[in-house]
Amino acid sequence: MTVFTPTIPQEVDLGLQLPTNLDLQLFFPHDRLLRLHPNWFIFDFHQDGTDFSANLKDYVTEEEFSASGQFVYNGAEDELLSVQLFKPAYVTIVFVRYNNRLHVRVSSAAGMIDASDPLLLWIRAIKEYIRLYVKRTPLTLFFRLLMNRMMLQMDPSQRKICLMIAKITAVELLVIVLLVVGYVFFVL
Repeated sequence: MTVFTPTIPQEVDLGLQLPTNLDLQLFFPHDRLLRLHPNWFIFDFHQDGTDFSANLKDYVTEEEFSASGQFVYNGAEDELLSVQLFKPAYVTIVFVRYNNRLHVRVSSAAGMIDASDPLLLWIRAIKEYIRLYVKRTPLTLFFRLLMNRMMLQMDPSQRKICLMIAKITAVELLVIVLLVVGYVFFVL
């Protein structure tokens, strides 16, 4: 295990109201928490209690590496989830409830987290995934089903291709609607 020199954690209010009886362990079975990272292919995932290890490939750098760490749910009084990554770098991410709002504390052995770090995209993806479970509208139920059944089963490159196809389809539908409306108003 790497020796960790503690740094002052960066804390951010994620702006999400939480219900009082929230249990994040139900939202993240098996490797779902790692699958939310926007750049990681997951080849092999093993979990033993709170400890996990996984073989990963970074979509951006094409680098293969192994990751290990811990997922601790409801570890302290207001602590909902603590993610500790021992490899590839020592990072601690703690999701905390303050005044029924979701906050995150991030600390790293490297010091301050850079604004372009993919770790921040991962935190944002986790927040949005929690939001899908906290809010109960037909739209969030649809997106929850879409995420669980399709998107989280894909690799990052497959997700980007599907998003590109969805955007092209939306533009095509907009053009068709504009053509129909233009035909109705100007020809008829």
